[in-house]
Amino acid sequence: MAGDAFQKFKSSVNRGITTISVKTSSSLEKSKIKTHIESLEKDVQKLLFSIGECTYDVWKSSDTDYQKITDKLTAVKQKKDEIERLTAELGSIDDRDNQILGKNQEPSPEESEPKKKGIFCPKCGEWYEAPVKFCRKCGQSLQNNAE
Repeated sequence: MAGDAFQKFKSSVNRGITTISVKTSSSLEKSKIKTHIESLEKDVQKLLFSIGECTYDVWKSSDTDYQKITDKLTAVKQKKDEIERLTAELGSIDDRDNQILGKNQEPSPEESEPKKKGIFCPKCGEWYEAPVKFCRKCGQSLQNNAE
């Protein structure tokens, strides 16, 4: 019984470490992407302001050469397309994490069964279905360990 409890504990710790590792890596990756998106959005705002100035200059001079404006509009479109691609990449990171961590999968038979109520001794692994104050095997206080 104690070996079983140790295996469950070991498995739980391993899942926790994996979760932390995946989430940390993803958080850094997402942060880089978000910073890049913010930079692109600032560039778009600058370009839009510049397009306004160019448009006014063309209007004021009665010029019919719109090539500068067209070039800037093309640059805006490219940056907005890149923002859209990066935003989709952010979503795919979440999907990848859920797949790695098994969050979108069907629950295992153990998970689908209702959890038994009781107390698990964190020191020796003994399991008590009825509430007890101390572990009968090792004497560990179990008052704050009720599930």
